[in-house]
Amino acid sequence: MRVALASFEFEGNTLSSQINRRDTFSRKVLVEGDGVLPAVEGRDLAVTGALEALRKEGLEIVPILVAHGGSGGVVEGAFYRETLDRIVAGILKQPVDGIFLALHGAMICEGETDPEGALIAALRAALGPGIPIAASLDLHAHVTPRMADNADILVGYETYPHVDAHGTGRRAAELLAGALHGRIRPVTRLRRIDALLPVVGGSTNGDAPMAQVRELARRIEADGRALAASYFPVQPWLDIDDLGIAGVAVTDADPAAATAVAEEIVLAMWDRRRAFELACLSPDEAVREALDRPARVLISDAPDCVGGGAPGDAPAVLAALLRAGPDAESAVLVVDPAAAAEAFDLGIGKTARMRIGSSLDPRFHPPVETEVVVESLHDGHFTYTGGISAGTPGQMGPTAVLRAGRLRIVVPTYATYEYGDEQYRAAGVDIRDCKIAVLKNPMNFRTLLDADTSWVMVGGAGPTAPDLASIAWQVKKRPFWPCDDQQQPVFMENHRDA
Repeated sequence: MRVALASFEFEGNTLSSQINRRDTFSRKVLVEGDGVLPAVEGRDLAVTGALEALRKEGLEIVPILVAHGGSGGVVEGAFYRETLDRIVAGILKQPVDGIFLALHGAMICEGETDPEGALIAALRAALGPGIPIAASLDLHAHVTPRMADNADILVGYETYPHVDAHGTGRRAAELLAGALHGRIRPVTRLRRIDALLPVVGGSTNGDAPMAQVRELARRIEADGRALAASYFPVQPWLDIDDLGIAGVAVTDADPAAATAVAEEIVLAMWDRRRAFELACLSPDEAVREALDRPARVLISDAPDCVGGGAPGDAPAVLAALLRAGPDAESAVLVVDPAAAAEAFDLGIGKTARMRIGSSLDPRFHPPVETEVVVESLHDGHFTYTGGISAGTPGQMGPTAVLRAGRLRIVVPTYATYEYGDEQYRAAGVDIRDCKIAVLKNPMNFRTLLDADTSWVMVGGAGPTAPDLASIAWQVKKRPFWPCDDQQQPVFMENHRDA
């Protein structure tokens, strides 16, 4: 039996000003046909986990296309439609018995607020009801009825920080193989509540609220109540009306049980909603707090999270560091293609007064103007050492390291998803030697913590503002938690249960 293998992954953000086109994907992963397997084999990706599981089951792989654009704003409509058409046409070129898709689940496109649902529905319309479709999803997927109605199997990441993309792809593919071999008859059901949860409190580690939901889901699976139970606290920075937290369950030919499990999962998130809120500081408060602590401190610049779709160009923490004038080594990263180009024109060792930051999205902060020395210049290439992109290349483009006193400012041309400290290391900066280092993410920085390192989090305005109630929602209709103090859950639809 033959299984088509494809990936189309991107996390969107309608609060971001970016339009993401083909070049966004080609800088990361964009391959088709014979180029697919060499690009994904041996990686720690969802599509790789699926590939290995399907091969182990003796199934023939039909590689179609792999596209991964990371995170950003809205995907250009023409590129999305072209890629969707290529996936569908590639699958229709030869007979297949099943389909595996690696998706993020929170892509947003020009003219389409449910791109993954549209893709799955297009495949279902083209192939009919007899071909099983399985998809892996990010934990922050915006799961829709169109996705659940047209896919046989939906399985989400278990972890945040994300460390189980490979395992999630494997789990979804194992269920697909079970369906193809006649061992199971999978059905997927969805339940959603009209609520959003702050990402900053969404860790699945320790005794955090999502860790408790994770434990519940694994217990449900261990008890045999579902083949897969997934929780989706959703990417919250999508100003669309059809958005809410979700539970999804896959069972063996038992739709009523799947609906019950999905509802139990989403209610578990709702019941813990208040525990997701964490205190944040202003940039100046965060820097003062970091300087007052005796050991190393990581500052999370949560409102400018590149992994959540922000451009990474906010200079708010940079400005606070310059005002404080730390007498210990510190490091901050600010994406600014114009400043990077200027530094390359100046050359290493040159001094200049430069404007840094807010060159991509000037809505939230003014740029910072300061005198700097061009310390070093780099090509911006690196390889991810962990997380959902482990083993894959990253490309910041021409990257400058500027020095202002004891502060190093890393200035890349392009924003890249942060997992650990790969970007700093690619620029020759070892943040282990820094009293203060700034990371533009609200969660993955925790992989860098140790007994001698603490952290503080910055709040405020930005494309990934941690305070969801502070956002001026234009499309999503009120009331909904946390903008409104609702006491009872409001389910978004009555999903089919038969």
